[in-house]
Amino acid sequence: MLIEEKFSVKSPVRKVWDSLLDPEIVGHCIPGCETVEPVNDKEYNSIIKAKVGFITARFKVRTVIEEIVPYRLIRTAGEGNELRKLGHFRQKTIINFTELSENETEVSYSSDVSIVGKLATFGDRILRAKARELGKEFVDAVKRKIE
Repeated sequence: MLIEEKFSVKSPVRKVWDSLLDPEIVGHCIPGCETVEPVNDKEYNSIIKAKVGFITARFKVRTVIEEIVPYRLIRTAGEGNELRKLGHFRQKTIINFTELSENETEVSYSSDVSIVGKLATFGDRILRAKARELGKEFVDAVKRKIE
């Protein structure tokens, strides 16, 4: 499933960049993120809780930053297991930063997500709707934290 979003933040590109690389800041922006623990400067473990339909799931997630082009691009890969063995997911994400002006930055991201297990039985339409909802919550949280 491909999830894409584009939004602008009324803040300089350097501040947006630094904020999205700071696990303390970005962790508070990810809907359902309970913890983020740095393993090193490019790997993070987190626990993320999500409700899909009537199932509430908690995932232990490992995210790795695979590529960084300062103030332009971050490429990550992650995977996680639901703590009660309800499913497994993998994701690859590309985040692009474009300086629109001295005080405004456009952020666009594209995530390729695959889910297997009991959670996958909800079907693509339900999972896409949930992804859009979580995406909007993420964008709103980023804007509140950074602007």
